Amino acid sequence: MSVMLDLIGSVIIAAFVIMIGLKLNQTIAGNSDASTANLNVQESMIDIVRSLEYDFRKIGYGVPENQTALLDTGSTSITFLSDIDNSGVLDTVEWYAGPVITGLPNPNVRVLYRRVNGGTPVGASLGVTQFTLRYLDQDGGTPVSMAAIYIIELTLQVESPYKVQDQVMTDLSYEDMEYAVAFWRQTRLASRNIRRHG
Repeated sequence: MSVMLDLIGSVIIAAFVIMIGLKLNQTIAGNSDASTANLNVQESMIDIVRSLEYDFRKIGYGVPENQTALLDTGSTSITFLSDIDNSGVLDTVEWYAGPVITGLPNPNVRVLYRRVNGGTPVGASLGVTQFTLRYLDQDGGTPVSMAAIYIIELTLQVESPYKVQDQVMTDLSYEDMEYAVAFWRQTRLASRNIRRHG
């Protein structure tokens, strides 16, 4: 009888050890996925910001004094003139957020596009959930016309297409998990050539 109790006790203890091992493995895998998703989102954000800052700082570069540098200013798009590649020829550069991509778990994901001289748009990044532009006059107020724009405020948010496990609260259900997020705002992006207005 004592042998039977020993066997039952050891099976119960083994079951607990296996369950603890499985839970530990699940936690480690979830933390690894969350770290990877956060890293991917941050790297994507860095790539986009570098491209945006390069282009936006060149707004109006090479544009004659009597010609308008800004062609179209929307809350989620901008079109401007610049000699973007230092070729001596003015280019028309457009940045805009594409439509929401269906079929992904994150319902807000879209592609941020860059188009030069009306060519084929090139997707700067997948995972953009917010791309907004705000235009300011030289005093930081709302400009009364496109000719009064001196400063651009740019807000960008990138999210992972899939939900990831919280690294602190590891026992959440999938519905309670969140997307990896990176947020960036350039509050006073000004090109010295943006002041070229016709």
